[in-house]
Amino acid sequence: MIRAEDFWDGTAERYAARKIADPAAYDATLERVAAYLRPEDRVLELGCGPGTTPIRLAPLVARYEATDISGALLTIARGRAREAGVDNLTFRQARLGDDFGAGVYDAVLAFNLLHLAADPAAGLRAMARSLRPGGHVITKSACLKDGQGWLRPVLWVMQRLGKAPDVRFLSCVELDALHEAAGLRIVETGWYSRKLGARFVVARKPE
Repeated sequence: MIRAEDFWDGTAERYAARKIADPAAYDATLERVAAYLRPEDRVLELGCGPGTTPIRLAPLVARYEATDISGALLTIARGRAREAGVDNLTFRQARLGDDFGAGVYDAVLAFNLLHLAADPAAGLRAMARSLRPGGHVITKSACLKDGQGWLRPVLWVMQRLGKAPDVRFLSCVELDALHEAAGLRIVETGWYSRKLGARFVVARKPE
């Protein structure tokens, strides 16, 4: 199976050119995220892709750090951030589960990432560790086990051809449990969008 870095580097230009599948759901997601951000916050986003989300959210906070596993996607993201004139946004190559320090951030975000992670439980533990007490982990993930199990054989074939990344099949119950197992308390959930099985979770680190 192709390595995650190689897959995303190879598809970076095509992925960055894709239109957002459900713009209304995307806007609703960012509206809910914004409700948890303050002007003085320091934010970390994992799996930022071509930079669409950090460019939208960075103006709401003091400092925004965005990471991705793909150097090619980060090159695109940096270019887009320069064009947008967002000056409090930095990018670096990293993966879910890396050590970003303890209690550093006010919010840690990961969108469309946990179901692509080799170990989402370890990833959420690392996210929680990097969060200050009282801060929020905010994620949106595909719950493919809930009604989309038919994708398994399709993905299996595509993965063998190098046309799809590794994917975890999680249910919404399992996804919520992973957040709680990382020592977080869920304060909000939603579906943005329900059709795509994209579950939004906001979880708070106890003080």
